[in-house]
Parts: sequence; structure tokens; C-alpha cells
Amino acid sequence: PDRDVGLSERCTFEERILLGTLPEDQEMRRLRTILAVTIWLAVLAVGRSASTEPANDQVKKDEIAIRQIVANWDQGWKVFDPELTTRDYAADAEWTNAFGISRKGKGEIHKFLADLYKNPGIRSRQSTPSTTTIRFIRPDIVTASSYRETVGQKSASGAAYPTRKTHDLRVLVRDKATWSI
Repeated sequence: PDRDVGLSERCTFEERILLGTLPEDQEMRRLRTILAVTIWLAVLAVGRSASTEPANDQVKKDEIAIRQIVANWDQGWKVFDPELTTRDYAADAEWTNAFGISRKGKGEIHKFLADLYKNPGIRSRQSTPSTTTIRFIRPDIVTASSYRETVGQKSASGAAYPTRKTHDLRVLVRDKATWSI
């Protein structure tokens, strides 16, 4: 027994725990400290994840709403419905198409598309659904970058355009719970 006590006195704290020669009150203090730190870290981790969940839920809801806006636009072009295409534009929206024609305001954009959709060269076109990437600039401002391919569109002279590869960039703003372009 004396030999064991002498050896344990020359050992480190950790070695004394392994040898079982640490006085019981010191070992209990150490275990309580480890337990307290573990509980504190667990509470911190749970608190942190709970505080970020609403933000993540809101981001998911926002992304769904924004993808629906792009889907409305795609569907509006598919069925040549200017109301559906422009449904989510703000009253003061600015729009420029792939040919450089620009319109300002939801009403002007709607009128332009209503006239354009009457064109047989436009009505012969078909597009793939947009593939969209969403980037949050701020919680209430996002960019939605979309890509799609269009076939079958004809020029005014009736000549077929080659496959059109179109990239759109939309800036959307949330006012209260509503997103608009």
C-alpha cells in the first residue's frame, strides 16, 4: 500500500484518476465540472439551433414563394396569358426582354405582352421550365437568376430562330409578406 501511495503522488492528475488513487472529493469535483460544462454546451447548442430555426423556416417559405413567382411567369408564357405573366410585377417594375425592348410599370409590361402573345411567331414557341438560383441580398431583397431554352419561335418574316438560350435576372423585394419583381 505504501508503494502505491508513493507512486500516485508522483503521477499527474489524469494518471491518478486512471490508477484510482485520486482522493474522492477531488474526483467528484472534477466529474461535477465536466458534467456542468457538458450541460452548458448542450444548452448553448439547443438554444442556438432553436434561435436559427425560425430564420431557416422563413427562408424556406420565401424561396417557395419566389419559385412560385418564376413558375407563374413560365406558365404565363406557356399559355400566353399576360395577366399570369405579370401577376407578380410591382407597379413600378422595369423590364427588358432578350431583344432589348424595355417597358416600365406593370401596366406597360402587361400591354406589351398582351400584344406580343397575339403574334403567331411567338405562339409557336415552347420553352423548358426555368432553372432558378435564388440569392438573398438582405432578408427582404433577393435576386432570382433563371435559365431556360426556347424552340419553335419564328421571326416576323416566318424564319425559325435557332434554339434560344435565355438567362433572366430578377430582383425581388418583399413588402410585409408579399414578394414582387
